[in-house]
Amino acid sequence: MNAPAIPVACEHRPTRGGLVVPYVSFEHNGLPVFGGLDPGKRDRAFENGLCQICENPLGRWFYVLVRPMDVSVGYTPEPGLHPPCLMYSEKACPMLNGTSATYRRGGVIARHPAGRPCDDPACSCPVTAPTAESQMRAGRKADDWDAWMLSADQYQLRRDANSTAVGIQLPSEPKRIRRVRVSPERKRAHALITALLELGT
Repeated sequence: MNAPAIPVACEHRPTRGGLVVPYVSFEHNGLPVFGGLDPGKRDRAFENGLCQICENPLGRWFYVLVRPMDVSVGYTPEPGLHPPCLMYSEKACPMLNGTSATYRRGGVIARHPAGRPCDDPACSCPVTAPTAESQMRAGRKADDWDAWMLSADQYQLRRDANSTAVGIQLPSEPKRIRRVRVSPERKRAHALITALLELGT
């Protein structure tokens, strides 16, 4: 598959294998770990309202990526994205474009990207060890993903007991919802609901 065209907003970002390295990506010895979030960069993006891909401030309208589990807890644990950065991510990210059917089986953030244990005591790997959530979903079937469009006045952070931002609060009325990744099971459920609604009319 050819790499998708890089949006203008991301032209300043480094690339790896023809793909933009998202701002929030964890890097190990100069190598990006796609799919791994750097906690420090994520915090900076949350607190300053930055796009997780291009690092530029979010505008009047932005998107957040949402899984069913995020809806259940009321917030999404990833920073927002500009509309063009979302469109790019939908094409470039294996988890969003459907290329990857499951999550990784092992933690890649706490280990060298080549799979070797990291023996550098000065490395930030230990502080980016897999979270309980990432361990729970390791090897599990990929989630469905939606993109919720929010306005700047809906940007509200969810914080933990230490006042650390853990995500972006999901409002009860997003401006728009885009289906990004839809599993076969979800497609069948939507078709069944549609059929039942048609029977009732």
